[in-house]
Amino acid sequence: LISQTVLRKYIMYARENATGSVAITVRHVESLIRLAEAHAKMHLRSYVCDEDVDVAVRVILESFISTQKASIMRQMRRNFDRHLNFNRDHNELLLYLLKQLVKDQLHYERARHADEALTTVAVAESDFIEKVSFLFRFPLKTRFASCVEMNFTA
Repeated sequence: LISQTVLRKYIMYARENATGSVAITVRHVESLIRLAEAHAKMHLRSYVCDEDVDVAVRVILESFISTQKASIMRQMRRNFDRHLNFNRDHNELLLYLLKQLVKDQLHYERARHADEALTTVAVAESDFIEKVSFLFRFPLKTRFASCVEMNFTA
């Protein structure tokens, strides 16, 4: 066990030296540069622009976040949401969000009805629209049925 005085000193030290930043090495920066250059070449440009760097940052973040534990992954996705959603197709974002809502509803229904086999999971349109407007800050142009249903086979 740690003594109280040592613990207090450590907490004081940690509070003073905590920056809230993410550690990055020279290798990460070099990889970022190579990815940005590759993205520029894919678009037949001889120079790197902001979009290329943003795409490279997104690729590196997605790769890093996907290797984390589930709880850390969720927190990091929230922290880096702005970078992860840069220049993504709105349909791709909507599909990802809908899959998350279906997954959450599935876990909820399985907990409620553990002994029954689930064939359908329903997600309310209002929940979907609320999530979309909160996370992505763009209005939905299409109307959906009162309930979006997806068949689930385990």
